[in-house]
Amino acid sequence: WAGVNRPDALQREGRYPVPPGASPLPGLEASGHVAAVGPGVTRWAEGDAVCALLPGGGYAEYVATHADHALAVPAGLGLREAACLPEAAFTVWSNLVMRGGLAAGERFLVHGGTSGIGTTAIHVAAALGARVWATAGSGEKCAACLRLGAEWAWNYREDDWEDGMRREGGANLILDMVGGSYIPRNL
Repeated sequence: WAGVNRPDALQREGRYPVPPGASPLPGLEASGHVAAVGPGVTRWAEGDAVCALLPGGGYAEYVATHADHALAVPAGLGLREAACLPEAAFTVWSNLVMRGGLAAGERFLVHGGTSGIGTTAIHVAAALGARVWATAGSGEKCAACLRLGAEWAWNYREDDWEDGMRREGGANLILDMVGGSYIPRNL
């Protein structure tokens, strides 16, 4: 199975260049069974059910990736569902845990709380015991953020999330997929 992400659509439109050395086929994440392992790989064996982050080529029948870019398919999920995990899981874990060091009790804000990365970030931050806030583009999306585990969600089209975060004491960590004018506002 292959996950489908925004860069795949952009690549098909000719607006997302293929990284040097990557497959020209779209697909940044996929799942399946290990067909073969490279020299020195001990973590995986032929037949293991995995999902993996890829530089491209996930739409192909077979893909190759570094052993560290694969995850075991979580219990309770099939290959179909697991194909959608790597891009969000690796991005969120890398930014929240490995780089950001988010810890229990800290305040975390995620922009785009109902995106794939945003929903995963809400789940991971809440599981770590952090206090979670989010921004989203509608009341319905804000309600979804609350159901996912956010304490509060601001509709960025109508609400002043900056003022709201100030009232909460600011954020220890912000995950921002918007950039641009949000950067000084985040600071």
